[in-house]
Amino acid sequence: MSLHNAWTPDEILFSMDVLLTLDMLDKAKPLARRCKKVLSLTQTPIELAILYEALARFYARTHQWGKALALWEQAPLEEPFRRNALSGIVQIHLARAFESVQRGLEILAELERNPDMTTALALPGNDLRMTREAEKELLGFKRGINKLLTSEDRKQLGLCD
Repeated sequence: MSLHNAWTPDEILFSMDVLLTLDMLDKAKPLARRCKKVLSLTQTPIELAILYEALARFYARTHQWGKALALWEQAPLEEPFRRNALSGIVQIHLARAFESVQRGLEILAELERNPDMTTALALPGNDLRMTREAEKELLGFKRGINKLLTSEDRKQLGLCD
């Protein structure tokens, strides 16, 4: 594999896949720029699909989900990469939900460390009970998302375990 000679859609996709698999994001970035250049010159639906896939994978991995989503949403679905595009769209929405759950759990942990004493005076233990109920619900969401997004999926979406 020669990164300097990767100019065709197939070579770009293969190179991007190798770099992302090896966690070589610093080398994948210039390849993503090259991919955008080649994309502007591409005419055929299959080449567009290949380049959209390569670039969307890079954006998903580098946590640029809006850009990845836009690419997968405009990918030609009559081409072989339809499954990748459609799955990628769903995975990004799941990753966003996963992050929302994580953020909610962080907020609840902070509230548990510093409970609102005004509600505790009116109804003892009320604030802690509300926090624990919300935490239980968020953990249920997290378990469900973890079943759908494997550890490898989360890695490919730039989520930390």
